[in-house]
Amino acid sequence: MNFQGIQQLKLLFATVAVGATVAGCSAGGAPQSTTTTPPPPSAASLNVAIDKSTLKSTGGDTAVITVTALDSSNNVVASIPVSIKPDSGVLTPAGTATGADGTVKGTLAIGADHTDHTINVVVTAGSITKTVAVNVTGDSLSATAGTGTAGSASTIQYTLVDAANSPIADTQITVSMPGQSDAVGKTDANGKYPFAFTMPSVSTVVVATAQGGVTTSTTVTPTNGTTVIPDAAGVTSPSLSANPSTVSTGKQVELRALFIGANNAPIPNVRARFTMVDSNSIGGTLSSDSADGLTHNVVYSDANGVARTTYTAGTRGGVITPKVCWSTTDFANDVCPNTVSASSVTVVASGVSLAVLTNGLLVTDDVKNIYSQNLVVQVVDASNQPISGSTVTGIVDIPRYYRGFYRVSGAAWTSGIYSDSTLGSFGARQACDNEDVNRNNVMESAEDMNASGVLEPFKASVTIAPLSSGSNVTDAFGKAYFTLQYGENYASWEDVILTFTTTVEGTEGHAAYSSNLPVPASVLTNVTASPPFVTSPYNAVPSSLAAPWLANRTPVTNPGVIYPQTATFNLCQQQQ
Repeated sequence: MNFQGIQQLKLLFATVAVGATVAGCSAGGAPQSTTTTPPPPSAASLNVAIDKSTLKSTGGDTAVITVTALDSSNNVVASIPVSIKPDSGVLTPAGTATGADGTVKGTLAIGADHTDHTINVVVTAGSITKTVAVNVTGDSLSATAGTGTAGSASTIQYTLVDAANSPIADTQITVSMPGQSDAVGKTDANGKYPFAFTMPSVSTVVVATAQGGVTTSTTVTPTNGTTVIPDAAGVTSPSLSANPSTVSTGKQVELRALFIGANNAPIPNVRARFTMVDSNSIGGTLSSDSADGLTHNVVYSDANGVARTTYTAGTRGGVITPKVCWSTTDFANDVCPNTVSASSVTVVASGVSLAVLTNGLLVTDDVKNIYSQNLVVQVVDASNQPISGSTVTGIVDIPRYYRGFYRVSGAAWTSGIYSDSTLGSFGARQACDNEDVNRNNVMESAEDMNASGVLEPFKASVTIAPLSSGSNVTDAFGKAYFTLQYGENYASWEDVILTFTTTVEGTEGHAAYSSNLPVPASVLTNVTASPPFVTSPYNAVPSSLAAPWLANRTPVTNPGVIYPQTATFNLCQQQQ
């Protein structure tokens, strides 16, 4: 190579070196980063499995849904956000993203809807969507048909129950009968729906369908019609049962007569006349009786060998014994060819009992600056049966408030107060009783001991309200739903007593729930940020001091009209 060629090579190497240097520097002279952020994990497919495709309509049955995220090679993928949403029922997710094993689970319950229906569960991860169906089954619809001559008014009493034989309330029933428009109604709190009709002149099949699809067919026949009900034959084992065996006044008991023949075959068309042996004069009515209650009408057993009626307890407590007179052929009103009795039914005087239920979970709403906690009030009668349609009222009392502040101690925030103005000793926070001693919301002599010009604590700091519109009225399961809400800055600085009351048939019931306003545990363990309740709203310290200390307290006589029933209350004085 000649001299000129060597110089050209040197120039070429120098140019490459300079270009490399420039490429490695930013405008400010710093080298550019070559680190790239890996893309977020993604799934190519989802495997959705469910441990059972059918749930019983009892409400206690659950199904576990397992979602597995897979890549294009069918390997499990972790940290994939997954949404599991049913179109009805209640889903409790175990997480919102797949774990190290590539799975995330959710537990499905039917919720308040105990009718036969299908729950569609939609599972979504990114652009992938899958749907699985879970069937809710187990409902049964039974009918008790009244009798009468052609053209007379009669009734078919329908009863809808779930798989646990518990009544299903507020559920639509559609009844189809030839010669008239379909009748549509809803079951009452006892799962009952009475269908009124005019007795036809010939035997007619009436079909009833409950919401969810369960059906039953009933043949009604006039006693003077052109079709005569066939005689029954071959009854070998008659029985009578009452459910429940204890009921409060005004509530219902279902009476079920079962007629079985050879080889346990059901016997239809058995004539059954129900009565109640009342030795205590407690009264009550049978749904199979005449409108004036003077005649015990005959009920015919159905294709399952079952004849039903309903006893509604009277207004007095006592013991009553169900009885059924029966025969395979027609018999006169004053005759009882065969008799079967059930165990006695105890009727207890009307009563009402309340209990407050909570899971203790807090919900934070930083936009509204509140914490909230959901509460459920359970209302039952004297026989522990749920009372539906009862209006529940909730009120709040704040018996005491606290002074002090939070400071970091180790790995958590802890509350306390200095024992004196030297601020040398930090001890337990100070409790002060409500200054409005007689709760008349009027500042009276000697109540405003700390001279703040207002009564402490502040009533508006906490409230109890229905969870939603109408949720303060008990549902079919005797439950009313409320939410306790309070300012985040008041958390832990007040004690509250929630009192819930309701009146059923002139009897009042109540329940109380006491608590210090709770704080989220996660806030107490976050020592890098001050909690919203770091300082008590009731400190009222002189501006020259950075922290409060214990103030004197003055005993005030308890007027005996509020909780707690102590001899005196301690009102905190102003700091000197």
